[in-house]
Amino acid sequence: MTDTDVLIVGGGPAGLVLALELGARGVPCILVNDAPHTAQHPKANAVSSRTMEHLRRHGISGRLRDRGLDPDHPTDLTYFTNLTGHEIGRFRQPSRSEAMAEAKDGTGAWASAEPPLRCSQIFLEEELKRAVDALPSVDGRFGWKLTAFDDRVDQIVASVVNAETGDEQTITSRYLVGCDGGNSLVRKSLGIELEGESGVVRPMMGGPMYAAYFRATEAPDWLPDRRAWQYWMVSPEMRALLVHVDSDRHFLFHFALQEGVDGADPTSLIHRAVGREFPLEVISSVNWTAGYSLVAQKYRKGNVFLAGDAVHLFTPTGGMGMNTGVDDVANLGWKLAAVLQGHGGEALLESFEAERRPIGIRNVNIARGFADSVGNVDVSTAISDDTAEAEAERARLKAHYENHAEFEFVIPGAFLGLRYEDSPVIIYDGTEAPPDHPNDYTPNAVPGSRAPHLWLSDAALFDRLGPGFTLLRFGGVREDLGEGIATIDIDDAAARELYGADYVLIRPDQHVAWRGNEIGDAVALADTVWGRRAL
Repeated sequence: MTDTDVLIVGGGPAGLVLALELGARGVPCILVNDAPHTAQHPKANAVSSRTMEHLRRHGISGRLRDRGLDPDHPTDLTYFTNLTGHEIGRFRQPSRSEAMAEAKDGTGAWASAEPPLRCSQIFLEEELKRAVDALPSVDGRFGWKLTAFDDRVDQIVASVVNAETGDEQTITSRYLVGCDGGNSLVRKSLGIELEGESGVVRPMMGGPMYAAYFRATEAPDWLPDRRAWQYWMVSPEMRALLVHVDSDRHFLFHFALQEGVDGADPTSLIHRAVGREFPLEVISSVNWTAGYSLVAQKYRKGNVFLAGDAVHLFTPTGGMGMNTGVDDVANLGWKLAAVLQGHGGEALLESFEAERRPIGIRNVNIARGFADSVGNVDVSTAISDDTAEAEAERARLKAHYENHAEFEFVIPGAFLGLRYEDSPVIIYDGTEAPPDHPNDYTPNAVPGSRAPHLWLSDAALFDRLGPGFTLLRFGGVREDLGEGIATIDIDDAAARELYGADYVLIRPDQHVAWRGNEIGDAVALADTVWGRRAL
């Protein structure tokens, strides 16, 4: 007997979403997190369309959209010499209400019912924990730290300690999942190394960085008339970024630390970036380092799995890091549940690394390209002057930064176009998938791909998928895959053309597992996608 089925280490977005995936399926799990609360200092501030689709499955995407920025707050990307100086460029992006209207009528860049959300991680974690706390099979223990564990083949034996009282406990579980960040004790204990590129130095987003979360104690009259979501400050002496945490007075400030500069006086750094003094309260601050593009050698060893920052470290451009971690555990959660509940086989667990590690490598490379584009920009010393030379320099930078903003932030291919290309639990049909490019997404149902979005009357197709596998049947065909696999009948020629077959089998994580014009051996097909055998 064990105390629980799954021990989750780490209560950030990856750990909380994994608890949500398991708890929604009734799987007993314990989550331990060093800190006694969710994140208090803003970190990630871009929630991808794909992450929002996962949250929609659990009924919390709408609640999260009510947090952070006001519905009509523009999400523009803007570039300045300093915030009260010259505006260099602006890439316009829709407000939350505009983005949702575009999703509804299909005019936006994101072929999804859930466009991206500009929202701080502090709000995301609060909503995730609220949802997790409501699940009876999840035991969330914030303020408890993992100190050691032993994989004994038939069970994990882990030692945890209460950070406040010093009380020690032993927890036994069938599986352990390390979602414990870049300095992961779980990964290090397994002897698994990170591989790739680190130590990259750029004028911005490469090397020593400083972040401060602050509140303007008076109305911020130093903001431009048309608000934005991000304000980048660019000069030979300074590279900085200011991000709205809400539409009122809370901001996150990032500053690239140059030689001889530290974060000892955050107020002066913020004033320098804005271009004038104003009263403010620094709530929290932290030094951090950019310039990582690292992926773990392995995502699993024995009964221990790794996900999130424990297996990949990004320079945080394009929102790739946190959102890749959420997608990791959306992949892993249903597979662990299936094995623990008796209908999934070992190949299902083996598929986690086979599917997700290539995506980790893909995504760190995408993020590195974004960081190079925004970080490696030469700036003339004349940029702030009122001369023809300075005006020409600002025009050059305007073209670069506005092109860059589209390159980094209009990326439906990065989040919606991902596919699993070498999985033991996907049945491929030899169809060539569209090119994989972060800025371009061609909806397709090639096996391994995320199933393309459809509106069915007033509901999205994803809203009608079951918690397990779902078989889509097009054009009046009526075969099924037997008990335990839900069916949806769709009599729509355009939808049939989009999905490319009479039958399409969708996994619990909304990826296509198989498609064909006849089912044939239904038992063999089901056994393969559940990881019970190989075709």
